[in-house]
Amino acid sequence: MPDFDYTQLPIIISLIAILGGLTFRGIWLWIALTFAVLFLYITDKDSIITLVIYALTASLMIFGFVNIKRGLAQTKEDITKGDFTFVVDSNNLLGLVDWDLNRFASFIQELEQDGLRTHLFFDYSIRRTLKENDLMLPNETVPTAICRVLGRDRYDLTVSKKGYTADPLIIRYADRNNLTILSNDKFDKQGEDKFILKAAQRLKAQGLVRRVGLVDDRLTIM
Repeated sequence: MPDFDYTQLPIIISLIAILGGLTFRGIWLWIALTFAVLFLYITDKDSIITLVIYALTASLMIFGFVNIKRGLAQTKEDITKGDFTFVVDSNNLLGLVDWDLNRFASFIQELEQDGLRTHLFFDYSIRRTLKENDLMLPNETVPTAICRVLGRDRYDLTVSKKGYTADPLIIRYADRNNLTILSNDKFDKQGEDKFILKAAQRLKAQGLVRRVGLVDDRLTIM
């Protein structure tokens, strides 16, 4: 077994002191930092630079961890800050109004004004509508563009992956959260919907799939 390198003892003691300060925080952190620097200045001046490097590295790692944790906590808070009432099959309803985003937005705004919160689901193909109407900025993602155009919070909408429809996402989300779907899709296609048929049947049996039609040329829940 190799002999212990006692020349590293001063910096080890200093690091332990700083660790203790990080644990108790506040004034104890400053006391620990002061002790560590003074201790090394007396016992091993050359290790002060090493200590500074270690301290900066640890600080960056802790700062990053804290911010990631805060971000995750904020995300969870934003998602759960209020109960949704409707899950909206957005592409399906847009088809009723000839892909007019303004008419669709008016319908959603009416629901929201009545206290009926909505979570919008879009097929990735909505990108075509955005492009055709020059609604996407350079290097802008589809979700970001929709949020900007419709004035939505990013956590209030979901866009399917490229090449996929949002139907499975809609059914699973509504089924798990016992929410009402606004769509004219029957969700009963044996091929396309085969993995969500049972969940869709549960929702329909509970009356949680509501049709939307046009009344006076405006989207209206039937």
